Order: sequence, then structure tokens, then C-alpha cells
Amino acid sequence: MRGLNGQREEFERKADELRDRLLHTIEAIDQRRHAILDVKTQVRRHGAGVVTGGLMLVLMGGAAVISVIQEARAHDARLRRERVRALVRFWRHPDWVAPRGKPSVPREIGRKILVGAVSFLAIQLIRRGIRLTMATPRREVLPRRRVPELQA
Repeated sequence: MRGLNGQREEFERKADELRDRLLHTIEAIDQRRHAILDVKTQVRRHGAGVVTGGLMLVLMGGAAVISVIQEARAHDARLRRERVRALVRFWRHPDWVAPRGKPSVPREIGRKILVGAVSFLAIQLIRRGIRLTMATPRREVLPRRRVPELQA
């Protein structure tokens, strides 16, 4: 019986040590979780990045607003110029005002083949990008087909 009691005490001591280590690890993880979720700490650590990102967003938003305003102003002037040009063109060459006929059949077929090829290429690039994005960083992307290995 004494031999079992000695082993039991040893097992209890090891279990207590493991419990202490586990509790210490859980406490460290909990402290890190609190540090990550604490906004003040994160702003203190990454303040420059937050300010830079905010300034970039403000600048891009301002540039977009300015661009929209300028485009709206230029649109009216451009319309007036185009209308004047159209009237001049009509006055000089009234036969050019009529719309042109439909494009030829071979030209339409070629255009559709080109659009299909470009669409196919774009879809393949998007799929590849998604596959590379979804791959885990620790291992490389697996090829689609595996080459059978020769057994020696």
C-alpha cells in the first residue's frame, strides 16, 4: 500500500504543477485578450498608424468630392461645346448626321470572341487570386493535379 501512496502523492504533485502552469497560461492569455480589446492601449500603441489612416481617408474623401464637383461643372461646358460642334458638323456635312449602319457580321463575331477571351482570362485570374488568398501561409498552395510518384 505504501508504494501506491508514494505514487499517488507523486501523481498529485505533478497534477498540481500542471494545474498551476495551465492556470498561469490561461491568466496570460486573458491579460493579452484584455490588452487587445482595450481601445486606449491600442491607440497608444498604434496611434501614428491610426492618425495616418484617418488622414488618408479624409484626403481621399476630399479628393473624391472635389473631383465630383469639377466633373459636374465641366459636364455642362462640355455639353455646350459638343452641341455647338454637332450643329457646325450638321451645317457643313448634313449627310454625316445619319447614324451609321450595323457593323459587319465578321466584325461582330470577332468582337464577341475577344470579349469572351478577356472574360475567361479575368475569371481565371480572379480564381487564382482567391485560391492564393485562401491558402494557409504555412504551406504552399497545392497544385490541381498531383504527379504520381514512382516507387523505387
